[in-house]
Order: sequence, then C-alpha cells, then structure tokens
Amino acid sequence: MSVCDLLSGSRRMGLAVVSAALATSGVLAAQASAQAIGVTQACVINAGGGAGTMTVIGSGFVAGDSIDLESTPAGAFGTAIADPTGAFTTSIQAPILSTFKPAAQPFTLTATDEDNGATAATTFETANLAVATNPATAKPTRKVTYSFSGFRPGAEIYAHYLHRKKVQTTAKFGRAQGACGLLKRKARFYPGRQRFQTYKVQFDDSRNYSPHSSPKFVATLTLFRL
Repeated sequence: MSVCDLLSGSRRMGLAVVSAALATSGVLAAQASAQAIGVTQACVINAGGGAGTMTVIGSGFVAGDSIDLESTPAGAFGTAIADPTGAFTTSIQAPILSTFKPAAQPFTLTATDEDNGATAATTFETANLAVATNPATAKPTRKVTYSFSGFRPGAEIYAHYLHRKKVQTTAKFGRAQGACGLLKRKARFYPGRQRFQTYKVQFDDSRNYSPHSSPKFVATLTLFRL
C-alpha cells in the first residue's frame, strides 16, 4: 500500500469518527430538548376563595429523576418523579390571584430536573369564579356593569333571584367568553319588580334554577328604596 493510500485511509477514518461524534451529539441534543410539560386545563378556576387543582403532565425526562414545578409569577409549586418512560402526571394547586373579584391572569409553569437541570415550560391561565357590579350599589332600576369570570366557556350566564327559596325573577346576561369564561355586560341592578329588600342570587349557566347547578356563584343582594 502506498503512502498516499495510508493517508487517504486515515482521512477516511477521521471523517468517520467525526461523523459518528456529530451523530452522537445530535442524539444528545435531541434528548436534551425532548422534555415537555403541559397543564390539562387551559384555565384553572379558583372558587370560594380557595385554589383550584391543576393537572400537570410531563415527558422526556430521565427515569426516576425528581422534577420541581414552579410558576412565574409565583403561586403554584410541586414535585413529581419521572416514571420508567421519563413521563409524569401530578396534581398541584393553582395560584391564588391578588383579588377575589372577577379576574384572570396568565402564568408560566416551569419543570426542572433536580439531577441534570433540564427544564421545560408551558403557559396556563387562572381565574376566579366571581361576579361583581360597577358601581357596587345602585338604584334597583339603574343599569350597572356586571363583570363575570370563571364560568363555563361558551355557556349562557343566568342570575336567579330568590326570596325564601322561591325564584322571583331570572336574568340572562350573555355567553361566557374565552378559556376563563369572562363576560362584561350592562344590565339593571335588579331586573324584576322590587317586592322585597333582600334576595339570594345564584349565578350559573342553567336557564332554570337548581341548587345543584355547577359552576355557580351565590351572593346576597340587598335593595333600598332610594
């Protein structure tokens, strides 16, 4: 074999080694970027002043590793263990918003592998199941702005006004919009003929009143003859 043949063979071997190294690096890069997480609810609803529960799923992590979960802004956190396939499913509490009034807020949830530092992130929203009027007090016949959040997306929102467990009148406001069930609508402060001073009001998505409706927001309305 000539010297030229030996050099040529060495170059070919060197190229093969470099190619194999690049291929291996590509596999490692793909593995490093394979981590993924998601929240099964597009919008997590907090009701009654308490935090809602959100289900987090993940994949592409190292089997047996501990995974830290934390939201930005802060408020949601938890841990999980990757199963033999590198996946996990866990439930954590949603962040509590800074207000109990109708509101929705976006968050970013990040999963971090405690052992190798690999991360994955996803976004979700949290909303309160709430109703409020602006202004908060008004003459019964005055039109005020009703704000809603946390209702079933696309469903009509109703208000059932009861006195001593008997429905006095029902009002319809419109369809809840977006993943967090938001709506703003102008309507009379009290839609019926005032016969009593105090009413129990149940806001839900049912045309007919039922104490078992869900989701529902219950409030007390006190009227004064101004």
